[in-house]
Amino acid sequence: MKILITGGSGFIGTHLIQLLLSSFKGISITNLDLLPSKIDDKRIETLQIDIRSNNLFSFFEEKSFDICIHLAALCKEPGFEWEEYFATNHTGTKNIITLCENLCISKIIFTSTMMVHQAGEVRRTEESVTAPDTAYGISKLLAEKELEKWRSSKPERSLKIIRPAVVFGENENANFTRLFLTLKKGFFPYVGKSSTIKSNIYVHELNRFIHFLIEHKTKLDIYNFSFPSATSMRNIVSDFKVVFKMRVLTVTLPYKLMLFVAYMFEFLNSIGLRNSIHHRRIQKLYYSTYIHPANALAEGYEFKYTLKSALEDWNKYIS
Repeated sequence: MKILITGGSGFIGTHLIQLLLSSFKGISITNLDLLPSKIDDKRIETLQIDIRSNNLFSFFEEKSFDICIHLAALCKEPGFEWEEYFATNHTGTKNIITLCENLCISKIIFTSTMMVHQAGEVRRTEESVTAPDTAYGISKLLAEKELEKWRSSKPERSLKIIRPAVVFGENENANFTRLFLTLKKGFFPYVGKSSTIKSNIYVHELNRFIHFLIEHKTKLDIYNFSFPSATSMRNIVSDFKVVFKMRVLTVTLPYKLMLFVAYMFEFLNSIGLRNSIHHRRIQKLYYSTYIHPANALAEGYEFKYTLKSALEDWNKYIS
């Protein structure tokens, strides 16, 4: 099997490549990424190319692939200017589609995001209306639409879109890592309420599902992907405390007060007093992002991990 992966040097991609190398005999992987891969294996070739480039095919003229797994994206939020999300996530995806057309690749697996749904207390399934309200979510939904046009133009083409929740695991260095480091200090303030739902998924579970889609001929095309059980911030903090044996004082502070404080810190940041506090992070702690993997369950996918067992597995690498 010959696989083209975009973004294979990143957090999810590195774990995915390790899984694929251990699962398939005779596999070869071409990794398209700005950064070199951390994996030293002769079955991997990394091409350090920017997917925003519109002449990608010049690097691939004598290659052929069975499938493209498109992971590359700008996803950190906040972290980039509004236009940058669209340049990578939308325009970059259009360039990958052109590359796949030139290479006659007929199967694409694309990691989108749950943020194509608007944040709120309602549980979102694949049948829910998409209504993104961030540059990240909008740019990913535009990418989905471009890929759907590609798929519909020829009947032999296959497209699987995965909309992951917050992904955590070894070398993630994002939401769950920040939460872990905050809880280690022994104090955690809930923003407005502790009942905020934060759908999430372990990186190894996500990659198991990508592996599942490669191996199985599934009927559905779009998959919300998170642990099936709803997890509130209170649940998440509780599981962290148990798994990592933490003693943490928790309080609930008013949302508007926390938002005001965040804006004050942003002002300080603007005049040179650097800090990582941003109003968007406060909003993310207050508004629920609640999805359900209805289609994955309908296809017969069986989850290996729960949130707690995933944290126990992750604990092997960060303790």
